[in-house]
Amino acid sequence: MAVLLFLDVSGGELLVILLFVLLFFGSKGVPDVARTMGRALRQFRDASAEVQREIEKGARDVKKGYEEQRKAFRIEPPPQAVPRQTHAAAQPMAPDGGPGPLVSEPAQTAPAAEPPPGPPQAG
Repeated sequence: MAVLLFLDVSGGELLVILLFVLLFFGSKGVPDVARTMGRALRQFRDASAEVQREIEKGARDVKKGYEEQRKAFRIEPPPQAVPRQTHAAAQPMAPDGGPGPLVSEPAQTAPAAEPPPGPPQAG
């Protein structure tokens, strides 16, 4: 807050400052001082606007280069490519090498057991 105290100029203080400027530069020198200060302020504004334009131009160039690089390095999978799956989610493959059926196959049952041995048959 102490930094902004120099901006707190009241009417009386401004009148004293203008009186010192008039005494220091004289009545004929005040218009020249005002003209010089006006030119300096215009040059300062023009220079700051030019710096701002250069910064914006550089930012646009960087963004454009980034977009070009992003497009250049983007790797698209071929249309016939099938996305990879993890082992847990892998579908069984069909005999022709294509993707397997979408529904799971029924669990294989154990082969039919032979009938239990009975009494020996004569024969």
